[in-house]
Amino acid sequence: MEKKIISICIPILNEEENIKSIYEKIKNIFVKYSKVYKYEIIFTDNNSSDNSFEIIKKINLTDKNVKCFSFSNNIGKERSLINAYKLANGSAAIQLDCDLQDPPELIEEFIKKWEEGYDYVYGIRKNRKENFIIKNLRKAFYRTINFLSHSELKNDVGDFSLIDEKIIKIIKSMDERDTYLRGFIYSLGFKNYGIEHVREERKAGKTKFNFFKYIMESFKNITNHTIAPLRMATLFGLMISFFSVVGLIYYFIQKIFDPASSPQGFTTLVFLMLIILALNSIFIGIIGEYVGKIYNQLKKFDKTIIIKSIE
Repeated sequence: MEKKIISICIPILNEEENIKSIYEKIKNIFVKYSKVYKYEIIFTDNNSSDNSFEIIKKINLTDKNVKCFSFSNNIGKERSLINAYKLANGSAAIQLDCDLQDPPELIEEFIKKWEEGYDYVYGIRKNRKENFIIKNLRKAFYRTINFLSHSELKNDVGDFSLIDEKIIKIIKSMDERDTYLRGFIYSLGFKNYGIEHVREERKAGKTKFNFFKYIMESFKNITNHTIAPLRMATLFGLMISFFSVVGLIYYFIQKIFDPASSPQGFTTLVFLMLIILALNSIFIGIIGEYVGKIYNQLKKFDKTIIIKSIE
C-alpha cells in the first residue's frame, strides 16, 4: 500500500537562522512514521533578502522532500500560507511557523487526532512567553473577532494546525482571497479538536511583526472575515435616525407651547438639520449593506507570482 503524504507548510521571511533547526526537528519526528507516512516540507518564501532560499536549496540536495517557492514580493503570511496549501500534495497539511515558537513535537498529537477522524486539529495557545503588550493585543484581537463573527471561533487559536485533504481541496478550489484563513477554515464546520500548548519565545532571528503591524493585521482580518463593522454602521445610522426624530418631535412641541423659547428661525434650522442627518444615516446604512454584499462576492487579490522554486 502506498504511503500517505503529510505536507508541512512553512511560510518564511528572512529565517536563515531557524531553517536547519526546524527541518531537523520535522525529519526526526517523521522517522517514527516512516512505515506509514511520507512527508514533504513546503517553504513559501516571501522574497527573503537573506540566505533562506540558498539554505533550503542545500537541504534539498540530500532530501527531495524539501521544497521552496519564492515569491516576487512579500505577499504576507496569510497569502503565503494559502499558496502553500495549494501547492501541497498531502492527505493532510500542517502549518508551522519557522521560528519554533509553536512546538513541532505537537505534530504527533495532531496526527493522532487526525487518525481518530478529526478533520481540523489546531493548537490553542494557553500561554505565551512574549512581550506583555503584544500578548494582550493578541488576546483582544481573538476576542473581538469572535464577538463580531457569525461563527463561534475559538479564542487564542493560531495558524499552527492540521487540516485534512477535504479542507485542502476547498482551499485549492476557491478563488484566491485575502482572507482570515483560520477563521475561514473553522467556519466550514468540519469535525475539529483543539490542543492546548505553551508558545515559547523565538529561538533565533527577529520577529517580523511589531505593534503597528499587529494593529493593521487585526483590522485586515476583522474586515476580511466579517461584515459586522458595516452592520454596526447601519445600526448606528438607525439609532441616529431615531434620536433625530425624537429631537424633531421635541422642538416641534416646544415651539407650539412656548414660541419664545428659541430665536426666530432656530427651530426651522434644527428641524432641517435633523431631517438631513436622519436621511443621510439611513441611506448610508443601506449603501453599507449593499457594499457588504458586493464585498463578499468580489473580494480577491492579485495572483501570486513564483519567481524561483526548489522541488
